Parts: sequence; structure tokens; C-alpha cells
Amino acid sequence: MEEKELNEILNKIENEMTGDPEHDAETLNEWGERYREQPGSEPLLKEIGRRIFDLMVEEDPDLPQQIFNNMVETADEDYEEALRLIDQKQYDEALGKLLVLSEVIRNYPLSEDTVWMDFDSSLDAMIFQDYYQESIGEKEIRRHPMHPSHMLFTAGSLLIEMNRPEEAVEILQRLLSYDPVCPRFLFEMGEAYKRTGQLKEAVQTALWALSCASKREELARAYRDIAYCLTETEEYEDAVMLYMLSLRYQASRHAEAEIAWIQKKSGVSALGYNSETIRKRCEELNIPIGISETVKRNIELLNLMDADSE
Repeated sequence: MEEKELNEILNKIENEMTGDPEHDAETLNEWGERYREQPGSEPLLKEIGRRIFDLMVEEDPDLPQQIFNNMVETADEDYEEALRLIDQKQYDEALGKLLVLSEVIRNYPLSEDTVWMDFDSSLDAMIFQDYYQESIGEKEIRRHPMHPSHMLFTAGSLLIEMNRPEEAVEILQRLLSYDPVCPRFLFEMGEAYKRTGQLKEAVQTALWALSCASKREELARAYRDIAYCLTETEEYEDAVMLYMLSLRYQASRHAEAEIAWIQKKSGVSALGYNSETIRKRCEELNIPIGISETVKRNIELLNLMDADSE
């Protein structure tokens, strides 16, 4: 909906308003129903919703807090509904619910003397404490009451799918504030950076994902992501090397196709990349190879804990 059309409709609505809250709320609802199913009507519906809310607050000043409390209580149900809408390919409706949940998460009152997290796994929680213990200090780590990580991950992923990566960046940055060591979340953040052309940030995110990776497929994905960015900046030899390294951890038609494309475009050959040449070049680029010692140590600790519980 163009701004001119939006303003014309809003002027028509304004002309029908009388100052009587009951009448005006009904009028706004009627206009909302009229445009609810029309493509591109989101700005109009958002403005209508704001005006209805303002009318309701005039009648009951305590209403915003009541509504917020209700939204917190129904957050899990609303998230499940958003997932159902995504399955039905009703992306706009699903995104609307997810963005509302995102704002509820943003405005949830939390004590500042506690570190509020929402880890994707027990391993994430342990790795986080190793990497962030100094910055945490004596603060207690507790789980966020709303469990926001998967809500924000789904919202960010959907925004990328809908070709709105700039908006995804902001959502995914908030996601990482609740679990900054989950490779799956980091890869999605990197994807948003790549889509917005922020290649330096995408490389840094992939390098951080490497330091948190615990699975072969995660290592492979991180090397592919770095290789993609190097391809974009025409650093073809290093890109081919990293694609080759990724293939040592996981087979990938995508990586093979990228190597073939680079060879055709630049003449760079994939031959000659043995373990020693890859190791030396990765050292020069400050790119780690394999699972980090921190992650290995925590995996071993988890395995011991599991064995003791049997």
C-alpha cells in the first residue's frame, strides 16, 4: 500500500469518527475487517490497531498492563499458532504473531542483577560459562521465563525466507543475547549478514560458530560460510581451500559446485590441498581446525555426568 493511498483511507476513517469511544472503536473495527485480507494492508491495519488501543486505554488506564500479562500467559500458544501458520504457508499472519511475541520478550521486566539466558542445550550452557565466566562475575545465571530463543529464531528465519534480512539481523542479534554459543543460531545470524552484504560480520560470526561447534556438520557449515564470503570478495584460493576443508567433515553438493564454479571462473585448482597445506594456511588466516578444546572438555564432562546417572 502506497503512502498516498494509506493517508487517503485514514482521512476517510477520520471523517467518520465522532468522539464517542464506542462508536469510534466500532468504526475502526469495520475498516480493519474491510482491508484485513488485502495484500499490502499491514501499515493500515497496524495504524487501526494503534488507534483502537488508544481508545481502550482512555476507558481503562490499567489496560496496557493487563494486556501485556495476558500476552505473556498465551505466548506459548501464540507461538504454536505461528508455527501452524508457517506450515500452511500463511507467512504474513505468522510473522505478525512472531513480531508481537518479539516485542513482548523485549518488554518483559527482568532483574538487572541476574544474567537471563535461554540455552538451546545443556552443552550450550556449559560452553557459555567457560567463555563468559569473566564477564558474568558473581551474577546468577537463570533461564528467561518466556523461553524466547526458539520464538526469536523462528521470527528471524521467517524474515530471511521472506527476503527481509535487514529486519532479521535485529531479531537474531536479540536471539544471540539469550544463547550466543548455539551454532544453529549463529549460522542463521551469518545468513542474515550475508543477505545484507555484511561479509565481515558474516565471517566473524562463522568463526565464533567454529569455536562453539560440537558436530562435524557444524564444522563443515562454518567453513562453507567463510568460503562463501571469500568467494564474494574474490579471494578464490582461500575459498577453495575452505570448501575442501568443509568436505572433510561433511559431503556437500553445494561445496562441490562452488569449487567447480571458482575453478571455471578463476582457474584456481582444488588439487594440492593436502592436510599440511590446509593446516598452514589456516594458521596464517587464524582459522581454527576441528572442535575446540573448550567444547571437547565440556562434551567429555557431559558424557561422564550421563554415565554416572545410569
